[in-house]
Amino acid sequence: MILESIIVGPFQENCYVVGDEESKVGTVVDPGEEPTRIALLVEKTGLEIASIILTHAHIDHVGAVVPLVEEYGCPVLLHSEAEPMLQQVPTQAMMMGVKFGRVPTVDRYIAEDEVLEVGSLRLRSLYTPGHAPGHLAFYEESEGVVISGDALFAGSVGRVDLPGGSMEVLLGSIQSRLLPLPDETRICPGHGPETTIGQEKTYNPFLQGGGLL
Repeated sequence: MILESIIVGPFQENCYVVGDEESKVGTVVDPGEEPTRIALLVEKTGLEIASIILTHAHIDHVGAVVPLVEEYGCPVLLHSEAEPMLQQVPTQAMMMGVKFGRVPTVDRYIAEDEVLEVGSLRLRSLYTPGHAPGHLAFYEESEGVVISGDALFAGSVGRVDLPGGSMEVLLGSIQSRLLPLPDETRICPGHGPETTIGQEKTYNPFLQGGGLL
């Protein structure tokens, strides 16, 4: 498995380039900003990008989608419940005082527990709303890796003060979809450093109360 990350944009978002070493088929997950830097990373990996996958539709995760679609001619995938928020990205930008270009076109919706094949890799979608509507994480079981988007971070969880956010829903998502994964599973989050499921079970303060563990 090829798994490279790059921190992009003013929100310091983690964009991931994921691919199969043998077939050289790849995908870009959450290209939030700085498409040129992302494209240079793709070039370094030697991957042929076959798709762009979005965990959710907040502005800091979708800002480079349109120029990368123009670069690679690939489809854009996300959950159907995230589409309305995607259409509101220009409003998000105005509220945050930042500039945003064209809204990406979604080519296909990802279903809950759908397996996305990237060469020989199998990314299973885990429905994890709470931070944002239609939020998905992506789990590659054979590699022991989950791309958690903004659901679960090292020592924290996603913010819930934006439209569609709910701490109750988010903690339920984490409990039902992420914490059952093996303790050694690497968590590749939307912001901040990598961690593991076991580490977060033990030390994440948001997961210790209310009978979550």
